[in-house]
Amino acid sequence: MSRLIIAQAQDDLGHLARHMSHLMHRVLQSRFSSGDKSADWSPAVDVTETADRYEVVAELAGVRREDIEVYTEQNYLTIAGWRGDPTCPEKVGIHQMEIEQGQFLRRLPLPTDAEADKVTARHRDGLLYISIPKRPAPAK
Repeated sequence: MSRLIIAQAQDDLGHLARHMSHLMHRVLQSRFSSGDKSADWSPAVDVTETADRYEVVAELAGVRREDIEVYTEQNYLTIAGWRGDPTCPEKVGIHQMEIEQGQFLRRLPLPTDAEADKVTARHRDGLLYISIPKRPAPAK
């Protein structure tokens, strides 16, 4: 019997830790976001740099390509769109909901050497890949 109680307590602590991590992520995200409160959630992104470009990968599982907007303005890269409810529309009862849905928005400041008018994006397997070329360095 004690094994069952310990296993249940570990499950409860794991759930609590995941929930606290999610809440902290949302607090930090809202603290350091662009201040636009029109979004329900913000996708996770990875940003890397090569010699000639910046690469941004946004996690957009369940978002259709036609529901994504990518644009640059005022030295920011903006990723915006919509993710609907991925579950069955006829819900009898909800036991747990962790997949965020609704409008999303992510704004990233562009580096000074980014060529904002040459940004390209492609969507594959739930990930959005954005490539931002760098301006050539001035000749010395």
